[in-house]
Amino acid sequence: MLSEGVVPAGTLARLRATYNSLPEQARAVADFIVASPDEMIHLSVRSLATRIGVSEATITRCCQAIGYSGLRELKLALAAEQVTPLHGSHAAVQPEDTVLTITEKVLRSDMQAIADTLVLLDQHALEQAVAALHTAPQVEFYGAGSSIPIVIDAYHRFLRIGVPVAAITDPYFQIIAASQVLPGAVAFGISHSGRSLETLNALRTARQAGATTILLTSHANAQVAEFADILLITADHETAYHRESAARRIVHLSIIDALCTAVSLLQPEQSREALQRSRRAMKNRMRP
Repeated sequence: MLSEGVVPAGTLARLRATYNSLPEQARAVADFIVASPDEMIHLSVRSLATRIGVSEATITRCCQAIGYSGLRELKLALAAEQVTPLHGSHAAVQPEDTVLTITEKVLRSDMQAIADTLVLLDQHALEQAVAALHTAPQVEFYGAGSSIPIVIDAYHRFLRIGVPVAAITDPYFQIIAASQVLPGAVAFGISHSGRSLETLNALRTARQAGATTILLTSHANAQVAEFADILLITADHETAYHRESAARRIVHLSIIDALCTAVSLLQPEQSREALQRSRRAMKNRMRP
């Protein structure tokens, strides 16, 4: 259960997740909604179209792209979100902000990213991912750039519970490894943007070799998703002064943590024994 004051902002989360796949005019609608949600809920479709400079049909299509039948349904959902105590946490960091203000904005953004992700996550996709990871004879994690720390953490977590796992971050080694995966293996790509060519090539190669492919990304309709059997979408929070935010990494780490926990519960004895072996081995490397 979410703590008091942290409420999933479904409308804004969906807009951020689908933003890159929207046509240019629809992006203008999304920009206005995210920037002025309080004003937007009081405007008619005609007034909103005039204000933004787009057609009424464009507004309707934008609403439908994120799962609403039209502007009225979107406004009702957004109005419900505006009464939450966490509303306003997306305020951009400004040069004149104090260190305390910056810290508050960043931490609230991280909290909201996790809350938003609960709205975006597909329960069926999560269950499919856990089932595939649990039964796979081999699991390989792929990633590049800022996703590499997430790949390493995933490797560490699954290794400790006895899953046959590998973390591969070199693009050439990824292709070689992906071409030799075992039947029924899981190839798990992590890409915030969903546009990483390295991750795309690895998942495509692994799928051709017979693996089940999973993609963890912050963007719906990501290019890499074309080669993913299972798609896990998380929320994305960025501002002009917070482009490489830790929020997306925190969310991705949280999803990996949840998947690993779920898999360990499906194999309690194996996980317990593997954890005990790991602890005994590590104990020998620690000072008394």
